[in-house]
Amino acid sequence: MTVQNNLFQWVRQHKILAVFAATLLVVGACKAAEILMPAKEIALIIGEPWKDMQARSTAEIADDIPNEIWYRVPKDLAYLKFADPKYEFVTPPAKCFSISFNRGFVYSVRMSPQVEPLPLQESLDIVLDLQNQWRKSGWELEDPIENPPYEDNTEWRKAIEQCTAYSTYWQARDFYSILISIGCFKDSRHPYEKRYLITMAIGKYIDYDSDTDNSTPHGK
Repeated sequence: MTVQNNLFQWVRQHKILAVFAATLLVVGACKAAEILMPAKEIALIIGEPWKDMQARSTAEIADDIPNEIWYRVPKDLAYLKFADPKYEFVTPPAKCFSISFNRGFVYSVRMSPQVEPLPLQESLDIVLDLQNQWRKSGWELEDPIENPPYEDNTEWRKAIEQCTAYSTYWQARDFYSILISIGCFKDSRHPYEKRYLITMAIGKYIDYDSDTDNSTPHGK
């Protein structure tokens, strides 16, 4: 009996194991492709038409729903490029990444700018890099006394480790606003290690003391 016939006979006798092995091969191939394939870009400006974001981005994202308020998730692993030329910044690739629309316009972004829960230092490094980008492009802290920026020091490390680190808020004049925080996350793949998840939200700046609508993109 040939090797091919032996293999065929084994597969017939062990159908469940064969299916399981084939599934592992497919999943492994998908994971390998995901690692090897570079992340694509979602480039947007809060308040712009949804179709403008689609045209500018290399990552695929579905159409909005006419006259509805909802959200979409990029179909590819993607990073965010905030495309307002005056307040531009770029995040790392994000697995958790959603963009909401309001009747045809980009309304807000919610994401964790990482592909998996990370150790403390790696999480903090991402936030520090984003804060540096915001400072360079003109973003300012909304309340530097009550909600100061994240720093690489003992006080912040202790707060993050104890899951008590608060959010900090940034704004681009009266156009846009950002919330960012680092929280604890239980990762079943690393049961004996502490892991952390960054939460980041971007939307239009809302001045609750004013009736002005700032949903139009800056410079338009």
